Amino acid sequence: VIEPKFEASNTIYYGAPGVGKSFCIDQKCNDENSIRTIFHPDTQNSDFVGCLKPKMNGTDVIYEFRAGPFTKAIVKAYNNHDKHIYLVIEEINRASSAAVFGEIFQLLDRDAAGRSVYPIDLADPDMLEYIESKAPEAITNGQLRIPSNLSLFSTMNSSDQAVMPMDTAFKRRWVFEYIPIDFSSCPMGALSIPIRDNGEIKVNWSDFAKSINNALIDNSIPEDRLLGPWFLSPAELKTSELAQQALKG
Repeated sequence: VIEPKFEASNTIYYGAPGVGKSFCIDQKCNDENSIRTIFHPDTQNSDFVGCLKPKMNGTDVIYEFRAGPFTKAIVKAYNNHDKHIYLVIEEINRASSAAVFGEIFQLLDRDAAGRSVYPIDLADPDMLEYIESKAPEAITNGQLRIPSNLSLFSTMNSSDQAVMPMDTAFKRRWVFEYIPIDFSSCPMGALSIPIRDNGEIKVNWSDFAKSINNALIDNSIPEDRLLGPWFLSPAELKTSELAQQALKG
């Protein structure tokens, strides 16, 4: 039995807006051990893996391969065997994920050690040359695998699942970890709520959000459309003026 050293995985953290999905990832990741990106409707495979782009060389225009976040993460992982490296993808369902991954899709199947079960032949010769020059060990007989020390972590607002639906073949290659709404950890601050006769009352953000959620629940609104404790940030609740601005927004 192969004992995984890093327990590398493909994991999607999902839940309502503001529950702390990115915060959960940040507990494991830092600037030294992670590569980060965010998907949006215009994200393409060439943005994710990289492509040939023009560059000025003095007065001449030359072309060179510009690595995307996936390729950077692969190189970083192969060059740091003793570290757990993370490729963090925020809002993975904001793009057509299967299309963005392209041929990389096949690498998401992992063995017991966290390594890709099936390698792929890189169709882009410029990408192949770039990886071979930066991390020669990553390529074997022209083929690439995800190493056992590279995890792919992603976030997804479950209320936005219909933005770019994921097909079953793509989703089954990920572990889904649900982050529930939990107000035991919450930004401190109060909101000034206008009342009749030009008065106002101050209400703690957590009490306000829970009251809104209760009203939504009473109207059969599903949990993934409720307010998470971090829907407003500590910065937005820092002063009464900022909190008032956030409330209006």
